[in-house]
Amino acid sequence: MFTEKILIALDFSSHSDLLLNCINEFSVMRLKEIVLVHVIDIRIGEAAAAISHLKIEEKLNAIAENFHSMGVKTKIFIPVGFATAEILHIAKTEKVSLILIGSKGKSMFKEVIIGSTVFDVIRTAKMPVLIEKYTKDEDGVLVNADCRKLNKILLPIDFSECSYKIIEKVKGLKNITEEIILLAVLEQAETAKAAEKSKKEYKDILEKVACKFEELGIATKIVVKEGMASKHIVDVADEENVGSIVMGTRGRGLIRTLLVGSTSDAVVRTANKAVILVHCPIQVESR
Repeated sequence: MFTEKILIALDFSSHSDLLLNCINEFSVMRLKEIVLVHVIDIRIGEAAAAISHLKIEEKLNAIAENFHSMGVKTKIFIPVGFATAEILHIAKTEKVSLILIGSKGKSMFKEVIIGSTVFDVIRTAKMPVLIEKYTKDEDGVLVNADCRKLNKILLPIDFSECSYKIIEKVKGLKNITEEIILLAVLEQAETAKAAEKSKKEYKDILEKVACKFEELGIATKIVVKEGMASKHIVDVADEENVGSIVMGTRGRGLIRTLLVGSTSDAVVRTANKAVILVHCPIQVESR
């Protein structure tokens, strides 16, 4: 289950503050505990760190009190060190089920500016990481892209062991997820005939997966595309107006290049929707 114990990494930027807006969705899903973390950069010096600690502690205590009033147990941590190392250490020690961290806005190249801390966390975390995404409202004010992250999910499938691991995790969301879009992408084929054959095979497998979700009361739609995996993942997420994309950090299935690191990196950079990355430690043969 993704949502029993969540670590929220805060740096009190405008993007970071918005991480707290969507927590109500998780509160209806057996959320037991929230771990609030703000890392004070060790490079600012001892005196500055001591002053910063007092200010940050006051802010985090106020946030924690709000969660306590909702009946959610909350812990705060204000370590001094390097952000990635401290976040991952606390996540491991506290045995959290999900790390929630924010991306930044769009750049002039229409890609999300992802800080080094975010990428370091998602590449090394052993637990799922949710990367929040943002947009601007009619008044130009920064807002969360969608607070219904788990209501409608895009689930890219590459038929690897990692894919099936993620499928099992998503089944645990049956009480809140209403619809799942199952997406498979054929990146290349020698001939048009071979491509059509492969796409039919993909669809047949996805129909079996869809049946399992529908037995749980989750509506399911199957989409099979041909081309660049990351582009289709991002495009389908927009077309279907999903709340989030749930995918592996790597994988190897019927095609070796689908959902290997570069694909998940590209999706994190370019997706307009929140991305939940599930750690897949090794590549394994397809079923």
